Amino acid sequence: MSRADRPIGVFDSGIGGLTVIHALRQLVPQEELIYLGDTARLPYGSKSHHTIERYTLQMGELLQRHDPKLIVIACNTASAHGLPALQAVSPCPVIGVIEPGAEAAAEAPGAVGVIGTLATVGSGAYEAAILRRDPSKVIHSVACPLLVPLAEEGWFDDPVTDSVCRRYLDLLPADVKTVVLGCTHYPTLLPSLERCRPGTHWIDSGRVTAKVVDRLLQGSLGYRTQSARGTLRVQLTDASSRLKEVGSRFLEEALGDVEVVDI
Repeated sequence: MSRADRPIGVFDSGIGGLTVIHALRQLVPQEELIYLGDTARLPYGSKSHHTIERYTLQMGELLQRHDPKLIVIACNTASAHGLPALQAVSPCPVIGVIEPGAEAAAEAPGAVGVIGTLATVGSGAYEAAILRRDPSKVIHSVACPLLVPLAEEGWFDDPVTDSVCRRYLDLLPADVKTVVLGCTHYPTLLPSLERCRPGTHWIDSGRVTAKVVDRLLQGSLGYRTQSARGTLRVQLTDASSRLKEVGSRFLEEALGDVEVVDI
């Protein structure tokens, strides 16, 4: 098999990365995709740097079994804590979701906000990546540890979710008109987020990452040579009927068969 025809591997701590898969399916529909969700060990956002790095390396090793041409870490926490380690050992290119999100934030006018997990916000990765591009940018970051469980529960548009989102977003100054969704779970909560902070420009790290993938495919990696829609293979480290139901809502299409794999 030529390099261009090899699949793209995508992994996340859970099912949130399916929002990245959804963006890829829209932008590069001909590509073969392998999705790996570490649902047995989520969330990553409350764990230590060492543990997140170790999990990232293990997930990368599992994806290497499929001989991918590219690996996308569709998890902001794993991107913040495990990307350099995986890049150092991976035989194929590896990208995360933080750099694309930071690029979009740096180009936005005025102060920006970043919301994410405790580990992502605590790493300072977004601040560093944004300031590399615009040293004058004012950044306000807020950790939102309750949002991932709400998304995983499927409470995408619920009064409880509204209340939690409002409590977190009220911590951002009023002059912040652009907010980075620093977790791939968060786009599913946009109905609540938008009600709590109308008029905000939300940067979806999954969507901007899909655009970076497209640029890489235009370059040395190459598009899949067949024009037919590529297949999606979904692997989880733990699967329940509830996870499959919620996963379909993240993906915005039927999730289909799910394989359970051991770490």
